[in-house]
Amino acid sequence: MKKYLYLVTLFIIATCQAARAGMLKGRVTDTKGLSLPFAIVYIDNTTTGTSANADGLYQLTLKPGTYKVVCRYMGFSQVMHTVTIKGEETVMQDFALKDQGLEMKEVTIKDEDPAYAIIRKTIEKRSFHLKQVRSFQTGIYLKGVLRNRLLPDVGIMKLMAGKDAKGKKDKKEVAEALGMDSTGKAVLYLCEEKADYYSAEPDKRRTVIHSVRESGNPNGLGFAQMPPVITFYENNINLLDNISPRGFISPISDNALHYYHYKYEGEFKEGKYTIDKIKVIPRRAYEPLFEGTIYIVDGDWAIHSLSMLLTKKSGMSFLDTMRIDQAFLPLREDTWVIKNQVWYPTIKILGFDITGSFVTVYDNQKVNEPIPDTIFGEKVISIYDKTANKLDTGYWTNVRPLPLEEDESTDYKVKDSIRIHDEDPHIKDSVRRMGNKLSLTGLLLTGETVNTKEYKQSFSWNPILPIFDGMVNYNTVEGLNIAPKLWWAYKADTGKTLSAKVAMRYGLSNEHFNAIAKLMYRNDSRDWKGRNWTIGIEGGRYVFQYNPDNPIPEFYNTVSTLFYRKNYMKIYERWQAAVAASRNYGNGFKWNGKFEFQHRIPLSNTTGYNWASPNVLPFTDNLPAGLGAYRWAEYNAVLLKLSASYQPGYSYVQYPDYKMPQSSNWPVFTLQYEKGIPGLVNSITDFDKWRFSIKDNIRLKMLGSLSYVLAAGGFFNTNYVGIPDMMHLDGDQTALATTYLKGFQLAPYYKYSNAESVYGEAHIEYNLQGLLTNKIPLLRQARWYLIIGNNTFYARQNNYYTEAFISIDNLGWKLLRFLRIDFVESWDNTGANHAGFRIGINASGPLRISVRNDGGEW
Repeated sequence: MKKYLYLVTLFIIATCQAARAGMLKGRVTDTKGLSLPFAIVYIDNTTTGTSANADGLYQLTLKPGTYKVVCRYMGFSQVMHTVTIKGEETVMQDFALKDQGLEMKEVTIKDEDPAYAIIRKTIEKRSFHLKQVRSFQTGIYLKGVLRNRLLPDVGIMKLMAGKDAKGKKDKKEVAEALGMDSTGKAVLYLCEEKADYYSAEPDKRRTVIHSVRESGNPNGLGFAQMPPVITFYENNINLLDNISPRGFISPISDNALHYYHYKYEGEFKEGKYTIDKIKVIPRRAYEPLFEGTIYIVDGDWAIHSLSMLLTKKSGMSFLDTMRIDQAFLPLREDTWVIKNQVWYPTIKILGFDITGSFVTVYDNQKVNEPIPDTIFGEKVISIYDKTANKLDTGYWTNVRPLPLEEDESTDYKVKDSIRIHDEDPHIKDSVRRMGNKLSLTGLLLTGETVNTKEYKQSFSWNPILPIFDGMVNYNTVEGLNIAPKLWWAYKADTGKTLSAKVAMRYGLSNEHFNAIAKLMYRNDSRDWKGRNWTIGIEGGRYVFQYNPDNPIPEFYNTVSTLFYRKNYMKIYERWQAAVAASRNYGNGFKWNGKFEFQHRIPLSNTTGYNWASPNVLPFTDNLPAGLGAYRWAEYNAVLLKLSASYQPGYSYVQYPDYKMPQSSNWPVFTLQYEKGIPGLVNSITDFDKWRFSIKDNIRLKMLGSLSYVLAAGGFFNTNYVGIPDMMHLDGDQTALATTYLKGFQLAPYYKYSNAESVYGEAHIEYNLQGLLTNKIPLLRQARWYLIIGNNTFYARQNNYYTEAFISIDNLGWKLLRFLRIDFVESWDNTGANHAGFRIGINASGPLRISVRNDGGEW
């Protein structure tokens, strides 16, 4: 009993002491009074501390006691003050730092700069410092902010402000509608996070996010995977994929001496340590290299601190500049741990001049201490506390290690007010009604969507012009045809969706009217994103291409038919009734199946109208070239189609209310099977068709990336195979490229169609992503990438096709770099040799052009 009372007493005393913790506050400046942003302030001989904010203001919660408090900033001599905290009080302590006085080493005079000897020793010990951390755990505070510092063009601002700019003509008034002041300055994004991070060899990691706050977004979730440490002990440093796909070469990598010059600038003492200051200079422009200053701990040959800059000449493809500052503290003998890290991105786009700072403060670091196995369970790499984004301002006032700057405090208040205004039901409904207004662009080019109240239902239809799945097209079978498509969707709060699609089509030349419809029910898991199942039915009569993958977009065929007398698209008519189902488990595995009845009807050309030169060859028959022996009459077909795919290696982020799968580095394996069932409702189709494929993208760091699709397939049984059921190459006979890593850029559409028992297919692309082109003056400044590759189909000695290509990728301007030009040369079993150019859209670029066909043929 006495022991129990003793423990309770100790607990009460400890709790009271924690409650009586005081606050140390102050400002960090140089001797002239200028603020030193993000200086580190910490307790001597510990890693406990904080960072100042961009104005040099800091705050540090401390229990009662006397402390030696150190302030450090790159390029300045550290300062130590003794501070006493007596209780629940605020103690003010400013720091004024002097410029760092440097001494020069006594060295033997020789041609080489002393920096090279220091760097060589650091490189020799790089692997030691990298591998000495077998496990790591730390507390993290992140504050990210993006600001605009220049008033954009009034037209751009009006476009972004939308209805908020209505009736405003003055530039300053429009700026205010966007939350900017009269000079264009504004906080565009503000986020804070508190988390714990754990890692262990070989590849275990987890971030536990305790709290997150996004300005203006009460449901904001910030960054699920904060970069805990960008370690310059790695040879290749990958910041973000959209900054540079190849990564950047560390100034202390194994091969760094081939890429960098170094200049010794002196040394200084910091406690018992001697710190060497070295300037890092790239040997060549337009290589993925840093420039800046690195401080090395003499003897330990460890990084003390650094400031590294990346620019467009470093090969960045998204930002204009990025500076990374890091500061380390000694944890114990020969072990230095990160204390703070700051990213400073800048970008100019569409008249906006955006600058940012993402400061990460690390605390309570532990190296090579035991971590419970339960921390790394269930493949969850990040997990949020249930209340992570529900905490109030009082919580953040108590836990925030960096004081907010004035404009940040204002931004929280202003955006909260705007959010409350925008969440008013009347305002939301007004926005909906504004969005429902029809526009000339929507009617002609992009299609229109109308939403009902609370966005429960939506109605959409395709545009009039044929560029993006438009209503009006032309072909030699139907002539001018009108093909409206309508979509309807009802979304319930439970994650269930009921949707329908109706397509109608009338050919003015053949006078056929067709209509088809489908009804789909989809159930999405509310607590596991990406996990869903669907069922659906469809039926009607419509026009289809012989190749169910629709290799010829109707717009392309309209242009080629009218202007060049090339009627590439070959079509037939069919009645059909089908039932389909699919399931995605959200873990890399998914399947789908379809059972359908088809009544297939051949069609013939009914018009020859065109605007081509009289010297051009006449139109071809509607039956695909090379398949004349397959002339056919109407018949019935019953088909069963099954497909399953799996990508191993999925990981997950557990948000407060749901789990989100993350992409995997493993290949995608896909198996497809299709059965033609004879006898049922007079079906004459009788075949068994299969295909197995592997798709992957391999990052090769400095060497670029390798993407491939390898496939094998064929027919087990070919008693009756109709033209639509054959194996068709995704060919291309227009100047616009077909789908990369799937299509054949010069192959005639149906020349290689077959029902072979076994065939092989390969699509391989090696993207150098700046390698080699960064050596050619004009190309490196344009930031164009070189791609080489091959597409091959092989069935047997007298049935194969192959093509090789060399491409220039990343064409465009600023962020709009989505174009690609290919030069392709092809060979086949007949000895035919062709060459040509194709213009395409980079699949990994920011632009996506698609039509809403729900994965079907229509």
